[in-house]
Amino acid sequence: MRNQTSKIALSFDVEDWYHTPAITGSSFSLYPSVNNFFENWKGEYDCMSDGFNFLIGLLEKHNIRATFFIVADIIDRYPHIVQALKNSNHEIACHSLHHTSAIDAKTKKSFQTPAIWEKELIQAKEKIESTFGIKVTGYRAPAAYFGKWMVKLLEKNGFQYDSSIAFNSIYNKTDVTLKNIPSSSYLINSENLSDRNADSMLVELPWSYLKTGPFILPGGGAFFYRALGNSYFNILLKQCLRKGDTMFYIHPLDFSNTDIPLKNNIARPMYWINKGDKTRKMFEKFLIHHKEKITTCGEVYSRFENKK
Repeated sequence: MRNQTSKIALSFDVEDWYHTPAITGSSFSLYPSVNNFFENWKGEYDCMSDGFNFLIGLLEKHNIRATFFIVADIIDRYPHIVQALKNSNHEIACHSLHHTSAIDAKTKKSFQTPAIWEKELIQAKEKIESTFGIKVTGYRAPAAYFGKWMVKLLEKNGFQYDSSIAFNSIYNKTDVTLKNIPSSSYLINSENLSDRNADSMLVELPWSYLKTGPFILPGGGAFFYRALGNSYFNILLKQCLRKGDTMFYIHPLDFSNTDIPLKNNIARPMYWINKGDKTRKMFEKFLIHHKEKITTCGEVYSRFENKK
């Protein structure tokens, strides 16, 4: 029987096209870092504002509050986005300093040392907190690359919840073999990232997924949402909601009609499928359909704490 009280934590990763791993901050990037990108890039870089302006207006239109995971370096380059979020009542969370992947995409070994990663984590948290005048308690790893060593460091630095674990049968972006990952909130084990024998107080808000037979199909949102649409995600979320609160995410960039200057489409020719108007139309229908179940990541965290 469907759990009528379960909620969807609606979240948005505030980053631009040059933050994607194909462009900067990963083991396979065109540029090694965001700073290096801006040292060499001479063209226009803002492809996010168009999508963000649409999104913030859409949420206001439907009176929906959500969570915005901020890459801290956008604070210096998008003052209008910062001001719009300051004027809103949305939850603000951390999505790193420069959107650098924590672990290598292929080897799953640390791409950043834990010491450098923690230093940037602290810088990002302090920058976001001082800008918005709030306490930041939520984190999401760039591109969902999550190392088990991050759990204790997040807890050490005052984070109460993470929302990075993408469990499915197709890909694994962690440094462990994922097993026993529910689609609802849980206290995380720092050795295997599961919900078994938790040894931390960090709450994981894992990405939604669809279980069909022996297979776990990806959910979460973003690319898979643009590619598969509302029909797939309505089925997926209905299944997840039977088990408890779940999570959906997308980017302001996904709603943008501004062309990406470097699409890097040789390896992933379909990566930007349906970006812009098609996703705008789909997502408004999504909001209308799920409106009564939508809340913030912080509220889902609180609901979990209250049930303990």
